[in-house]
Amino acid sequence: MKKATKIWLWAALALCLGTTALNLSEGRWLSVAIAAVSIAGLCVLLFTQRKAGYLVMCLCAVGSFLVGSAQNIQLLGAPTAILMSLIGSALVPGITGLFLKSQWDQLR
Repeated sequence: MKKATKIWLWAALALCLGTTALNLSEGRWLSVAIAAVSIAGLCVLLFTQRKAGYLVMCLCAVGSFLVGSAQNIQLLGAPTAILMSLIGSALVPGITGLFLKSQWDQLR
């Protein structure tokens, strides 16, 4: 795995841990559970360089999008809740995918 990818994955790990702590402080337990599984996938990708870690992250992003949209739809309105949830849930897997695109075949 390239050095830039590892640096991004460490930054993503810090970002995800911070977001999970925020969700924990606000009592969003389902979001915390999804994030914990996603962080586990991120760690699998970072430390064992397995494709499965990235795939777990992507599945968790879908779950995070659905839960985030549902939790915020009354507070923000449907279009804003959906857009913000999409950005929040797709950011880390999307950027990670860009980093991994050229290295996918090297992963186990």
